[in-house]
Amino acid sequence: MSIIEFIQDRARYYNCPVCGRSLKGCEVRMLKHVEDRFTVQVTCAACHVQFIVILAIQGQGLETLNEDELQLEVELEDADAMAHALAEAELEPIASDEVLDVHLILKDFSGSLTELLKTPDPSRG
Repeated sequence: MSIIEFIQDRARYYNCPVCGRSLKGCEVRMLKHVEDRFTVQVTCAACHVQFIVILAIQGQGLETLNEDELQLEVELEDADAMAHALAEAELEPIASDEVLDVHLILKDFSGSLTELLKTPDPSRG
């Protein structure tokens, strides 16, 4: 089992910080791996919000532990640390189609930013 598969499996025990639903079925993308720390981007399967998580492996290391012995400590970093992690990650530029999609979503929306973030994208189902 890869570390990404392991994180996806264990994500069901955590809830999305935006919609509050279980992160079961979330998408996990590796951004950075240094020694016992993994910086991953998590995308909620329910509301599609993306956030960065720093995972620290405790124990004797990934090579010598089976999945039952592996413990992960989740640390949500502050905004500056998250921005730094994103800057170091190889991210794709925003496509013009994505900008147009956001424009179409916002065109008819009337409400607060909080309501907008809690509203799932109806085109993603």
